[in-house]
Amino acid sequence: MNLSNVQLLDLPNEILFYILKKLDNVNVLYSFFGINNERFENIIEDKFSSNSLNITSTTENSTITDSILDRFCDYILPQIYFNVKCFIIEPEFMERILLATPYPNLTELKLFNFQSVTSLHYFTDNSSLEHILKEKITKLDLIHKGDGHGTLSSKVYTKTVFAHILTYCKKLEHLNVTALPDFGYPSLSIRYLPSNTCSSSTLTYLCINVQNFADIVSLLDGRLKQLSTLIVLFYEMDTDSSVVNNLDDLPNLKCFSLINNGLIQEYDGKIVSHLRRMINLEKLTLYLRLVLERIFIDPIYLINEFSMHMSRLHSFKFYLSTKNTRNNLVRYLSNNDIKQNYVNIGHQEVSNIAQFFGPTATYHVFTLPFQFLQLEYIGNIFPNIVFAYVVDLCVCDEVPFEHEFFLRISKAFPKLKSIRVMNITPHSYDVKELSDNTIQSYELVEYPHLTFLDMFWTNGYYLDQFLNETKAHLPRLSKLKVRYEELRIITNDFTREITRRHCANVTQLIIERRIAGSKDYYIYFPLL
Repeated sequence: MNLSNVQLLDLPNEILFYILKKLDNVNVLYSFFGINNERFENIIEDKFSSNSLNITSTTENSTITDSILDRFCDYILPQIYFNVKCFIIEPEFMERILLATPYPNLTELKLFNFQSVTSLHYFTDNSSLEHILKEKITKLDLIHKGDGHGTLSSKVYTKTVFAHILTYCKKLEHLNVTALPDFGYPSLSIRYLPSNTCSSSTLTYLCINVQNFADIVSLLDGRLKQLSTLIVLFYEMDTDSSVVNNLDDLPNLKCFSLINNGLIQEYDGKIVSHLRRMINLEKLTLYLRLVLERIFIDPIYLINEFSMHMSRLHSFKFYLSTKNTRNNLVRYLSNNDIKQNYVNIGHQEVSNIAQFFGPTATYHVFTLPFQFLQLEYIGNIFPNIVFAYVVDLCVCDEVPFEHEFFLRISKAFPKLKSIRVMNITPHSYDVKELSDNTIQSYELVEYPHLTFLDMFWTNGYYLDQFLNETKAHLPRLSKLKVRYEELRIITNDFTREITRRHCANVTQLIIERRIAGSKDYYIYFPLL
């Protein structure tokens, strides 16, 4: 059969639907809307192509220009307005798009590049968008990029942004506050604010970063009574006994995710005591790293503590890291088998990693598949599995790493964006070999997504494993933290050809600076 003359419009509707769903719907609407083909326009006007529209200045496949925006606002949106339920837009486009036509079914808004200085004025009385934001939006995502909050403290930002938006958007049921990779925003700090701050009688879903565990306790003191899902990342475990909170049960909370972005010094049971309040919890996710210096606590005991007495719990995903003295951990490992002792999560598969680093040891216990973004302090031995979600990794050498180890890392962690290598067992290498013109044959280690390489705590051997283009390929490397002397040696005073390409891509360099016998760091941005 000769198919050379088959055109797009000759295809059956089912195949057309399949093809168009693979494409960016904004591009499809812009390219094909108004071509005077009734069959095709009926297809692209279908709800699948206009329920959710991403009209930001830079999408995955195109750039939204003024002419594209004009065509959407003047011609396309007025004809598909009834289908639109969600907009993903930037604050600078909000008025232009949201006032182009009425949207009777619009309930969801994702504000990309949200900055309080330039965005918050829309969330005020008498603004042009008052009715939409107050009375229509039930689901709001604030996606931060950069530091548009200026010098506002977390406490001020909490009052002027988070609390204000919760009060202003009267129908809000879902609030998700996130940041793009490498950017941040002031975390919520509520523990010293009045009990009616950040209150809502409609909010059922909240995803947010907070400063302190005490801020989480404050969020759960009754001001968000309807909350059924809470996803929260916190930085510090310290609590203030002077702050008194309502500690009643939380019967409406069904899903709780607790991610700690730091180290918890010692274990005092506070987390467990608040989990006990969630009497109807169905889904629990925990990511915790504990330092247990004075006593050793069996990780199996901790995991069972977290999930005990939760009769309705049917999903428990966790990562628990405990750091202790080597002797205690060896004694534990020699007498316990996690897969035999862990009894509280039914048929979920569990794995573990033991890492010895100097006088201490770290024990990692986690459910599979591993669904967290970060993994700290692993060594030569780790399970033969793929950590598909990890983007931030720290490795430290119990025994010296060889080239094959980095091959394993690249295959086990395919999405890595940041890696830190810590060197406790120096690998011997001959500096003279670096100037040898003979290039050995290595299997190239691929890091397709890696943008940040932290080699400050390593010697030159490991630095060469990354910067030497005969050993590794880092097409997106842009940020490098390193000791100047090691960088100078590995690059042969910045003349070594096989390290030139990777170094040339670096736009942010963090190196050691010595001032009057002390150590400091400075950041240098090379001219591009």
